[in-house]
Amino acid sequence: MSSRTSPLLVTLGAVVLLLSVAGYAAVSRELIPRITEGIYRVVPNGAWQPYAGTLPPADGTQLIDVEFNLVLRNLHATSHQLIADDCVEKLEINAQAVGQDIVPFCDYARGRTLDLKRVLHAGPNKVSMTIQNVGGPASFNWRISWLDPLLLTLRILLVLGILLSTFLFMKGFALSKVQNLLLGTFSFGVLLRLVYVFATSYEIRAYDADGHLEYTRYVAEHLALPAIRDGWEFYQAPLYYIVTGLWMRAGMEMGRALPLLTRDIQWIALFSSVLALAGMAWIATLLFARKEKTERILFLASAAVLPSIVFVSARVNNDVFLLLMEVFCFAFLLKWWQTGRWRHWWLSLLLLALAILSKTNALLLLPPVFLLLVCRRRLPLKTKALTGALSLLLLTLLVGWIFTLRNGASLSQPLVVNTGNLSSGLYVQNTIETFTEFNPLRMALRPYNNPWDDGAGRQYFWEYFFKSAFFGEFDFGETLKPLAIAVLVCAFLALLYAVYGAWVSIRKDGWRTLPVWGTAGFLLLGHALHRAITPHSCAQDFRFSLLLSLPVIFFVIQGIRSLRSPLLKSVGMVVVLTGIALQVVFLMGIIVLF
Repeated sequence: MSSRTSPLLVTLGAVVLLLSVAGYAAVSRELIPRITEGIYRVVPNGAWQPYAGTLPPADGTQLIDVEFNLVLRNLHATSHQLIADDCVEKLEINAQAVGQDIVPFCDYARGRTLDLKRVLHAGPNKVSMTIQNVGGPASFNWRISWLDPLLLTLRILLVLGILLSTFLFMKGFALSKVQNLLLGTFSFGVLLRLVYVFATSYEIRAYDADGHLEYTRYVAEHLALPAIRDGWEFYQAPLYYIVTGLWMRAGMEMGRALPLLTRDIQWIALFSSVLALAGMAWIATLLFARKEKTERILFLASAAVLPSIVFVSARVNNDVFLLLMEVFCFAFLLKWWQTGRWRHWWLSLLLLALAILSKTNALLLLPPVFLLLVCRRRLPLKTKALTGALSLLLLTLLVGWIFTLRNGASLSQPLVVNTGNLSSGLYVQNTIETFTEFNPLRMALRPYNNPWDDGAGRQYFWEYFFKSAFFGEFDFGETLKPLAIAVLVCAFLALLYAVYGAWVSIRKDGWRTLPVWGTAGFLLLGHALHRAITPHSCAQDFRFSLLLSLPVIFFVIQGIRSLRSPLLKSVGMVVVLTGIALQVVFLMGIIVLF
């Protein structure tokens, strides 16, 4: 940063950013419709029941009539998206049949976009529809289409405001060229997440979003934690649900509608994701020296566009806080390892406690954290023992209660309480082959995971784990399949560099890079053991070990720069840059198509 910093430009950038965000929040609130006075009945003889956000499940096919008022303000959207589980058979608004060219339809993934300019007006609009449920849960989701002209204009203005504020910050702080590139990369990652959230409803690419919302609503309504076994997700560590529950309670007190509060929780996820990205930028500066400018930018860019991390920015579950806390725990741990300042140790320990309170997967960080304490040089054994004892005591005081004092908690029960209730169809085998095979050809032929289908390679831990880093457990269709294959090819080639980079880091610079390879090793080992102990396909998902992506990216870059061959270095750079570009295009494809 130069001494030619301009306070005026910095202040102007901050004002533009605040006005853009505040303006978007205020105007978008006006656009969002409210559903009131909802009722439903099972056809043909069911009694009318009040609609409170859920519809009755069924063992077979059934029809459900639903009626409600769609309340709009004077400034309102005209393009709406309707998604139903499973089909919409009839739709009327204000006693007029709408969407005759597309109704009936069955599309639980994307639904249909309706241009309702001619039938909607300010105030209450009477909506009547018939939903067909072919078995299992039934539901519908009515929301503004992300391509609605008013909403799209508003979002474009927000993006332009962020871009302008970024430019003003760059000029105001008189950043160097490399600093500008880092800030630009960070800003691009923020915009990518923002656009993804714009296009993604809370239940899209989610993991039991309604179960997590049920937990949040319980906290909001009772200002207490539920009994662990009273709900599917109630066993989860409570921090995320306390924060979102208190926010929901405050919104309920102010009369804020449930759809708005649910969207608020997605904005909390976006804010947490942006903070986590900032932590990754800091980690880039800790792992690479100032002269290693290209390495810093490649590291941040690779982390900024990894789909499994971007997906978290719109998610309604505790993955949101887990990623944030683990990233900063890792960052402070690196800082302590490099400087030896104890405040960094205690901050990393506090963040570890918050991570465990967010999701118990963070327990896998305990071994590398205390391994670093044991291996710390020029530290008397007595100091290590005292620090270790105090650290364990602090962690026990902060997090021990969730394993012992919560209603229904017991040290004898598994950490994942609902494992025993998972469908037998998710069961996978524990064999030598399932833990040793890693077949690139099989992955290229079936790039998407399917937790229910052996044909997609779900039996093979490393293949499922690898693919889920990019695609989760979701199928993105034939249109994006060639792009998905290209992403996997680049990722596999990058993995070869990562293996070499890990070997070089351990062999030549083992002590300095111990936090990186130690963390990576324990996360990998812990995840594999979890899969062996709870042999279900869903236990193999990379989302449980998102922090692992940072050591892997570091090893890829280390592998490239450690090679003597200029040709192999160039190939490595092309692979990384191509992979980054392909992942961005893939994410934009998801946004446009889904």
